[in-house]
Parts: sequence; C-alpha cells; structure tokens
Amino acid sequence: MMNNIKRFFFGVVFFLITMTLAKQSFSENLIEPNEGFSAQEVVEIQLLGLQSGASGQGIEQVWLFAHPNNKRATGPLARFKMLFETPSYSPLLNLQSYSIKLVNATDIESQFVVSIITGDGISYDYFWAVEKVLSGDQVGFWMTTMVSSPRQLSRAS
Repeated sequence: MMNNIKRFFFGVVFFLITMTLAKQSFSENLIEPNEGFSAQEVVEIQLLGLQSGASGQGIEQVWLFAHPNNKRATGPLARFKMLFETPSYSPLLNLQSYSIKLVNATDIESQFVVSIITGDGISYDYFWAVEKVLSGDQVGFWMTTMVSSPRQLSRAS
C-alpha cells in the first residue's frame, strides 16, 4: 500500500516537473521583437510561427509582433487567439507554404501581399501591414498593424 502511494506521489511530481519544463521550453522558442528586424523579417517570423504546427505558440509569436495600437484594438492575448478561430484567420494556422511580396514601403511603414497555401492546398492572399513603433519601450521596432481578410485564389483539385 505504501509503495503505491509513493509511486503515485512520484508520478505526480514527475508529471508536474515535465509540464513545467515543457512550458519553459515552449516560451524559449519564441522570437522577441527588436529593432534589428526589418519589416519583411517581422512578417516572416510571424508566418514561420504560424507554420510551425503549434497553433498556440504560433499565435503567441504573432501577438509578440503586434503593434501596440493593434494590441489595444484586439485586446489581450486570449482574445487575440479567438481571431484565429474565425474563417478569415484560421487558414493561417499550419499553413503549408507562403510567399511575401513587398507592395509599398516608407521609412516607417511597409505593406506586403502574403500568399499562402493551406494544408488542404487552398491558396489565399492577405494584405499585411507593418509600421515602426514611434513611442514607448519598442521605439523603432517594426510591428504588425493590420492583416486583412483573405482573398481565396484557388482550391486543391
């Protein structure tokens, strides 16, 4: 009886340690914004996060690079995650491939057309806008201000 209790106790402790380490490893894989990233690199970092297959982590990666004004509009991370449950943004999760095309750039803002192919082989275009942060702790960082609803281009045959 005592051995069963010890095994159970050690099993619970092992589980808790494993979960703590997994969570720590998860957050260590996120790329933090800094002024060294170009506008296009910011978009690419977000897309790589979404492509990773870890939808929670991918969404959190996008959130880290959301412009402060965008975060004020979308609310906290938990609310931001709900956007990816909608038909407009769910195709971005676990996307198969993407390409990024610069369409306009100034010293403080850039716009891109991001073309994706989903895991189901459906092609979409998104308009993706980034701006430099002009005040606060992240001055000079390129961060996302807007991602449009998608335009479906084709469906897998």
